[in-house]
Amino acid sequence: MAKRNFCWVALACSIAVAVPSKHNPQQPLNTAENCAKSDTNLTVLLETICASIGGCPTGNITANGDWPSQVVYMNNLLQALTLPDTCLNTSVADNVLLWLENTNNVTSPWWNTWVIFQVQYYDMPRKPGARIESPATLGRKCWAFAYLAQIWTSLRPALEQDLGSRLHKFITAYDSAVPLTMNLCHEVMANCFVNASYNPSRNGTCNDRIGQYFVGYQWENGIRNDPVAYPFPEYKMNLTFQNDVKFAVNTAVNYII
Repeated sequence: MAKRNFCWVALACSIAVAVPSKHNPQQPLNTAENCAKSDTNLTVLLETICASIGGCPTGNITANGDWPSQVVYMNNLLQALTLPDTCLNTSVADNVLLWLENTNNVTSPWWNTWVIFQVQYYDMPRKPGARIESPATLGRKCWAFAYLAQIWTSLRPALEQDLGSRLHKFITAYDSAVPLTMNLCHEVMANCFVNASYNPSRNGTCNDRIGQYFVGYQWENGIRNDPVAYPFPEYKMNLTFQNDVKFAVNTAVNYII
């Protein structure tokens, strides 16, 4: 799918913050100049997350506030920490790692967003008075959970190798959050998005709602050039339907909006 060049104002797309380029082996690492650039980059990446989720300093940064954008911002920060020209021995890097190591889901804005705020949308049944999200919106949110799961397969070993002792709590919390939230997506589909207690006997027998869920998922995937493989049950969605959805999303984001 071709990349889009601009964002739809009614559905904010993610702003992929630039991470450092690959290190040139002819240039020495950890020079004062390089570390100053590294510190600036880490600061911008963290402030972008903070501008999106709130609860921490943002500087003059602005960012989109939707969950799919937030997981992309987190990936940008984590990827930067694994690059060879990122200085990890500065006070700025220390502060970033300390921020990540706070995994308390009350005091950490990131963990409160992932395992409390986003999870409550999948309560079965929803609490009285709580907003009930459409299957398409839950599909968009599940795209973010799938994105977090997919990037972790390569990010985890890289972070553990370079920063294992300094990010132990973060890695442990991430390991727990992935299966928790991926399972919610499987269950809400199996429950046919009914605002009632989970009953697996429904078994996704709601073709239109499953299709709407897939459209929401593919919208988030399509505006980012399809980076995430679809990891959820297809139920009765055939390949023709899935390809038609992808074609429609591609047309909308690249040729209409």
